[in-house]
Amino acid sequence: MRDADVVPEAEWEGLGVPHFDRRVYLEALRHPDAGVIGWADGLGAEPGRVRGAAERLLDLGLLRSTVEGRPRLEPVDPRLAMRAAVRRRQERVDRFAATAGELAEELSVVYEHGRLRARPSRILEVIEGTGAAAARVAELLAGAEREACGIDAPPYVTASGNGSGNGSGNGSEHRLLNRGVRFRTLYAAECLDVPEKLSSVLAAIGCGEEARVLPTAPLKLLLVDGRTALLPLTGSEGSSRHRSVVVHGSTLTDALQALFDTLWRQAAPLRARGKMPDQTLAQEEGLTAAEQNLVELLASGITDEAIARHLGVTARTLRRRIRDLQDRLGSSGRFQAGVRAAKRGWL
Repeated sequence: MRDADVVPEAEWEGLGVPHFDRRVYLEALRHPDAGVIGWADGLGAEPGRVRGAAERLLDLGLLRSTVEGRPRLEPVDPRLAMRAAVRRRQERVDRFAATAGELAEELSVVYEHGRLRARPSRILEVIEGTGAAAARVAELLAGAEREACGIDAPPYVTASGNGSGNGSGNGSEHRLLNRGVRFRTLYAAECLDVPEKLSSVLAAIGCGEEARVLPTAPLKLLLVDGRTALLPLTGSEGSSRHRSVVVHGSTLTDALQALFDTLWRQAAPLRARGKMPDQTLAQEEGLTAAEQNLVELLASGITDEAIARHLGVTARTLRRRIRDLQDRLGSSGRFQAGVRAAKRGWL
């Protein structure tokens, strides 16, 4: 067993007890009835300084105030006091940890602004080649803490439709979703005409991605935590001179986030099969799973060719199914059918 006088300073400071306060506490343990004046005499210190240390020890729970007889301070049993001090210390750490993320976000804004003032060229980072762009996408996604937003549109490097523009449909996205980071993607309707693309998108939605469809997309984009964006500078990703640019926290990334949010509100939701907003109502209406799936796909604005390919049916069979849905809704056209499906809670 170690003598309290030789316990390393770091262990005392870990409990929030500085050197002089430790000396006062040890004196109190040796002479519990002496009080502040007696402890000051024993230490050869000024009573006022000892009283200040005693008040701090009282706050830590190492001393307590007693009202038996005349009011005075006395030490608490160290076996109880130390455990209580550790708990209070841990509670303070937990409170700090709860606010550290928010504090880091606020300080990072100051940091980024300082970097930009020191060297404005740091706001832009040009990337040469599709391979380097894909690697940068993976890096940005790996560092995401809150949300990643993507706009996905052709052209693509590969026939599978997985280009370097936003990271959708790859392992990086799945790891992101598993970490609890929100992932929202806007798809240009034409990109879902790429073979197997629609199936991969629906699979990603099943894993937690939020997806919507636009008739056309003004650009390809990846935006991470609202402060770092990557977008192509050249139109064709297949070009050997393909270039992308990374934009760091600035009013430009703020504008890109605002653009994404505006387009998101305008886009049609794309859901995985069986993810209708009112499942009970759909069942009461007698809507089959196949009809439910078809309604969702039609509502997102995907072309008939892409829907037929995804469902594994011919264009003629798809047209017949669409007519059957219109008959059920008493509509004469697809637009009217969509309006009536929405009113009935199918969308």
